[in-house]
Amino acid sequence: MKAFLFVVADFLRANLRQIGIILLWALSVALVLLSLAALWGLPPYQPAGPAVSQRFFLLTLSPLLSEAEINRLAWDIWGWPEVAKVSFRFPGENDPEPVSERTLVVELQPGSDQEGVGAKLQKLPGVTKVAVVERAVIPPQVPSSARVGTIVALILSVGLCFLLGVRVIGEARRRWARERKLLRDGGAPPFIWRGPEFFLAGLAGLLGAGVHMAALSVGMRFIPPDSAWVELVQLGPKALALSVPAGLLLGLLAAILSPHS
Repeated sequence: MKAFLFVVADFLRANLRQIGIILLWALSVALVLLSLAALWGLPPYQPAGPAVSQRFFLLTLSPLLSEAEINRLAWDIWGWPEVAKVSFRFPGENDPEPVSERTLVVELQPGSDQEGVGAKLQKLPGVTKVAVVERAVIPPQVPSSARVGTIVALILSVGLCFLLGVRVIGEARRRWARERKLLRDGGAPPFIWRGPEFFLAGLAGLLGAGVHMAALSVGMRFIPPDSAWVELVQLGPKALALSVPAGLLLGLLAAILSPHS
């Protein structure tokens, strides 16, 4: 393992001048992952329908609760099978109605036992008041341009990702060709003289996954509750969990597709 790490360090040192295009490659990986998340988060197309009734429970929180305790409480409530969504409101916000204290907004699944859930919510520690709000809403429609734009962005970002990846790996092989030949002719196993390029590809994939995770986490904070993209908030944990293996896969595929000399 020490020998492999030494070879990887030498390989990376030989390709320091490529740092700019490597970062572009990582950014293209992030664009692919963001496009996939956006396409995944788009609800299926539905024609405009009648307004539907929504019922929310507003949970006024004790001022003694810490941020960690509020997060834990929200995740516990979201785990209930009757609950569709849980969100947090700061004092001064007005959706679904004005609130003057820190509040959790709980939306139930259609057909849930609202009275039973309301009784459970009132018994939760740290909840000082439970109020019920009903309103009629028209489900938001996703314009066809958003769906088409997401697909186009996915296709272009995948092409850019593989184009940059193949170029980086090809140039890396050229810069490290003499050392690679010495190791191969010296009888070193293939993973020693071929492994560094896959290490570089995996590193670019991980960097792209990191950018994707940061961008998705920030973006979800600014999605309005009535937006057609609100499903991204619910898909957020899954998208974040899948970003690392997906980023690694994209990086390694570029290394595999790069033509061998």
